[in-house]
Amino acid sequence: MEKYVYGAIIRPDEDGGFWAEIPDLPGCYGQGETFSETIDSIIDGLETQLAYMAEDGLDIPPMSKITAEDGEVVYVYANPATVEIAGPVMSAAEAARVLGVTPGRVSQLIRAGKLRAHRKGATTFVEVASVEDYAGSPRRAGRPSREYIEA
Repeated sequence: MEKYVYGAIIRPDEDGGFWAEIPDLPGCYGQGETFSETIDSIIDGLETQLAYMAEDGLDIPPMSKITAEDGEVVYVYANPATVEIAGPVMSAAEAARVLGVTPGRVSQLIRAGKLRAHRKGATTFVEVASVEDYAGSPRRAGRPSREYIEA
């Protein structure tokens, strides 16, 4: 699985907060009230744009080293599980029903790389094969017991 690391420039916004862009991916922007929120926003934008590109079969450009005199340069990482989607997808809500978990748990599984997903607008789509793989994997039910944690 390929790693996706890109340089982002974060600049203060005239109206307060910050905004960010990834020069290697024109049109990839993020914004936030705090520096940290802006980093989260640009990572989300990066993952969304790369997922669209992968889904449409477009070449994903390589990262280049960037500099900026009018902003802070940070390097951000896109989770490959959210980028490389192949085959049929279902909504995150449907994945939660299939797995018998909450939508929040589906989000955690996506972030952990156990489910492959991408976003279009406000909707998260999860790859059906990754849901089936996870559903068939052995898992212990409930919270780990104290003995299990200490072991």
